[in-house]
Amino acid sequence: MKKEKIAHRHHTRSLRHANGFTLVEVMIAMVVLLIGMLGVLSMQYYAITGNASSREMRTATNLSAEIIEQLKSTPYANLALAPAPPPTETSIAGGVNFTRASWVVSDCVAMNFNADNNTCAGLVASCSEDPDATMIVPVSAVRVRTCWTDKDNLPHSVTLDSIRWNENETL
Repeated sequence: MKKEKIAHRHHTRSLRHANGFTLVEVMIAMVVLLIGMLGVLSMQYYAITGNASSREMRTATNLSAEIIEQLKSTPYANLALAPAPPPTETSIAGGVNFTRASWVVSDCVAMNFNADNNTCAGLVASCSEDPDATMIVPVSAVRVRTCWTDKDNLPHSVTLDSIRWNENETL
């Protein structure tokens, strides 16, 4: 009988510990889980924001490259016919307005602007000093800039520079 009582007491004690978790243990586990979930949510937010910024940059680069490619296929003699203020185009992609502007300066290797504040308007292009000013270079400098404003109302731009050699000239 004594052995039975001891076994029963031991069995009761082990059942008491196996009943489950206390309320404090559950609350601590929930706080730890919540902190982990907040970390994952903030990581998702930054990933989505980074993807949107990357998409805008890629779109602007493609729009600028498209103009560069059009100017590459334009005959050299027609490049000089570009109007003095740069032609601008506006296009919408992914809910964002992109403005493109292009400048062409004949007989120029490198282009300068009166003020370069990463905008697409109000800029006047000129040629920088030619290293050998005694010789006219049969090259035109080309610059294309695509500007946009992001969802936080911050201005951005992508600028591509190129040169176009006069294929009919020989030195």
